[in-house]
Amino acid sequence: MQLDDFVLYLDENLHNCKPILNALEEKNIRFERHGTYFEPGTADEVWLRYVGERAWAVLTKDKRNRFNQWERTAVLTMRIREFYFGSGNFSGAEMAETLKKALPKMQQICSEQKPPFVANISRGGHVTVLFDEHGSTHLRRQARKRK
Repeated sequence: MQLDDFVLYLDENLHNCKPILNALEEKNIRFERHGTYFEPGTADEVWLRYVGERAWAVLTKDKRNRFNQWERTAVLTMRIREFYFGSGNFSGAEMAETLKKALPKMQQICSEQKPPFVANISRGGHVTVLFDEHGSTHLRRQARKRK
């Protein structure tokens, strides 16, 4: 993936968040909004498949994928690149500022790592891949430390 190919898909939770839209426009990042393609409440499997087929990267504040087996399976089978805000307590303005800090690392990850993956965006703008085609990156790091 080239940086010119980096497109963020704003899921239903974020697609109308004005501070995020403004931040992406300010940084000249291509993005697509959920509401452009789908009605509210569209099943995840429908829009995730659409996003995966286009190799767009999902931006969400929904952390279910870390805990829900269906979400993990969907990320794997549909080859999803997903970034999510690690704290559910971000305001729109806080998410936008955090996103601006995180964007270079997000682009780097998308250019260097094949899908699928799920990455956390921390409050400080740090981006950490937590899940990839081999499962939990955290568990692998822990296993390496024990050796």
